[in-house]
Amino acid sequence: MKTICLFVFIALSGSSFGQLISGTLLDEGRKLTSTPAYILEGTIDGWAKYELAVDREGNVTSTKLIDTDIKRTSAKIQLHNHAKTLKFQPGTYYPEFHHVIVKFTLVKPVE
Repeated sequence: MKTICLFVFIALSGSSFGQLISGTLLDEGRKLTSTPAYILEGTIDGWAKYELAVDREGNVTSTKLIDTDIKRTSAKIQLHNHAKTLKFQPGTYYPEFHHVIVKFTLVKPVE
C-alpha cells in the first residue's frame, strides 16, 4: 500500500519535485533536447538546486550547488553527475554561456 501511495504522490506532483526554475536560458526560450529525470532514486530523500552553465552546443559545462537539504556528499555527487547529462538546443546566436537553475529530487525507494 505504501508503494502505491508513493507512486501516486510522485505522479501527481511531479512538477514540484524538479524543474527548470529560472535563468537567462529560460528567459530566451531555449529548450531541452534531452528528456530529463528530475526525480531520481537515491539512498536518501532530499532535494537540491543547481545552477547550470550551458555552452552554445547545448552541453552543460559546469554546475554549482545553490541550495539543498541533503547532507551526504555521495548524494550531491549523484545529482551533480546527472545534471551534467542534460542537453539543450544548440545555436550560435546564444551567448557563450547561458545559465539556468534546476531543482532535482532524490527519493528513497520503499522496501
